[in-house]
Amino acid sequence: MDDSYSAYIATPLDQDQELLYFWAIGDMHFRDHEQWKKLHTPRMTQMFDDLQTVWQEERRPAFCVFPGDLVERGALRNYELAKKELATYLKDMPFYPGIGNHEYLPEEDENAPHGIEEFTSTWSVPIRYAWLAGEDEGIVCIMLEQPDWFLPDRCELNMDVVFTPEALAFLDETLAAHAGRTAIIFAHCPLKNTVLDRDPVRNLDDDSLTRFFFVENSSAVRDILARHSNTALYICGHTHSGWGSPHLIHTETLGTHPLTHVNLMSPWYTGFHGPVKSEDDQTLVYRSDDPDMLASFAVHIYPQKAIIRVRDHRTQRWLAQWEIPIA
Repeated sequence: MDDSYSAYIATPLDQDQELLYFWAIGDMHFRDHEQWKKLHTPRMTQMFDDLQTVWQEERRPAFCVFPGDLVERGALRNYELAKKELATYLKDMPFYPGIGNHEYLPEEDENAPHGIEEFTSTWSVPIRYAWLAGEDEGIVCIMLEQPDWFLPDRCELNMDVVFTPEALAFLDETLAAHAGRTAIIFAHCPLKNTVLDRDPVRNLDDDSLTRFFFVENSSAVRDILARHSNTALYICGHTHSGWGSPHLIHTETLGTHPLTHVNLMSPWYTGFHGPVKSEDDQTLVYRSDDPDMLASFAVHIYPQKAIIRVRDHRTQRWLAQWEIPIA
């Protein structure tokens, strides 16, 4: 990770030259719980086995990124499981984690919510940070945090997702310091009015029009992004959006430049309903979405465009490809 914010002057590039290739994976929800692992581990294994096949057939990406909810609950034993599993799946590939809402949750045998300590100690990163990547390090990647969603008394939940003044300042200052670099923003929560529900009448998905599933001060974020023409992508998760959700990939114009929002779905489950307890309240059963997707995203960055591909690891096939402008 590079924390230096020195001025950067871009050099002319071939417009067909790929600057960066990385993989982005949504909410994974590792949990050290025997019944949970019985359902969860086969899906993770299937995904990473297929990823290894893709990476052998094509090439290895520069890194993987996981913007939040790597663990189902914030207990240290869940972090230890996630760290062990990712080391096995990824081997020596660099990866960048973000903190989501589930990292703050207590386990069932605990009395109090978690803070950021387990996250920062496990992954050796702060809750917001930036790093340089790509050809001649011409791309700046910015990871923002999901705010702690427990009120100060640590008992009641705060269902408003509001980026703190410190997070907004970090975003603004980092973009300004790297004005010559293409910028990619990672965060757990979508901005308002991006990814939508497949069927609002039946409520198939949580979406970016529902409280807690969009950033309440999205207008402040958009104001910052509009001022910095180097911003290209906002990549997030959180909603567990199902395949076919409107605006899963959504481009808008901010200021004078395009910004594309990418919602990563989740390889654990998609849709409004996820894993549930059976009628005896003891045995966990898995309730599949329709279609049951096991998806992750490949991202290719070029000087004036990005190509985003989504892979279904259950069928081992590419589902779609988007070519979007970034300048």
